[in-house]
This record gives sequence, C-alpha cells and structure tokens, in this order.
Amino acid sequence: MRAAQQGVGMIEILVALLVLAIGVLGFSFLQMRAIDASHEAMSKLQAMNLARDLSEKIRANSNAYTQYQARINAETQTTTAKSCVQKGTTNPCVQAADFAHYDAAQIIKNANGLGMSIKMPNCQVSNNLQSRRCIYVAWGKTKPIDDASAKDACTHGGSYLPKAQCIVMELY
Repeated sequence: MRAAQQGVGMIEILVALLVLAIGVLGFSFLQMRAIDASHEAMSKLQAMNLARDLSEKIRANSNAYTQYQARINAETQTTTAKSCVQKGTTNPCVQAADFAHYDAAQIIKNANGLGMSIKMPNCQVSNNLQSRRCIYVAWGKTKPIDDASAKDACTHGGSYLPKAQCIVMELY
C-alpha cells in the first residue's frame, strides 16, 4: 500500500513561481509607464511655462509683435541679444524692438536648455475670422509646425497629430 504524499510537489512550486514572476513583470511594466507619463507631464508643464512666459512678454510689449515673431521664427535662432535690461547697463533698451529681441533670445535660450523648440506661426483661421496668433512648443522628435506631409509635425489643420510631443497656445 502506498502512503499519501505530504508537502508541496515540485509542480506546485513551479506554478507559484511562474505566477509570481508574471506579477513582478506586470508591476515593473506599470512602473515604467508611470515614469513615462510623469516625464511627459513634466515636458508639457515646461512647454506651457515657456509659451506662457512668451505670451506675457508679448502682451506687455504688443507693439513689437512682428519682431518677436521674426526672431522666434528665424531659420537660425539666436540666443544672444543686446543686454539692455540688466542692472547697471550703460546701454538701456529704449525701443520696443530692443525689448523684443532680448525677450526672444531669452525664450529661445530657455527652450534650447530644456531640449525644446519654439515657433510662432499664424493659427488656422476658420470662417474668414481675424487671424489668430499661436505659439508652438515641441520636444523630442516633434517639430513645432503645422504640416500634414511631415510625420514629425505637431499639428495638421489645428489638430494634434498622433504621437506629437508638443503644445499649442493661442495669443489674444
């Protein structure tokens, strides 16, 4: 006569280890997704702060909008400008364009420091309304442009493209 087996068999131990391993892998995957989501949220926050900073500077110096747009949209953006707003400067800013050049250089410098790019195209217009102004801030492989043919564009026709890493802020 055979005695009844006591204890845990090898199969039960292997099944328990398999279930535990799947659980640990699932938890690790969730942690990776959480880190990616928090990184994306931080990038959006930084981009929004850049766009808001630029919009506030434009609102304070609205007569120089075209200078802001020209500097930000330049083919080769420059981060240098006449230091006319520093304390103790002997050459203070007197023209709205001087302030615009200085502000735009600071915004471009900040964007570059965060690994972002910034542009100021005109927004999409519907129903022949007054032209709206936009600020595009993009990061990663996304470009701050509105273009259907470019796979790395931010938007097309005012709608975000899939997998675009950017924000668009309208100016009023």
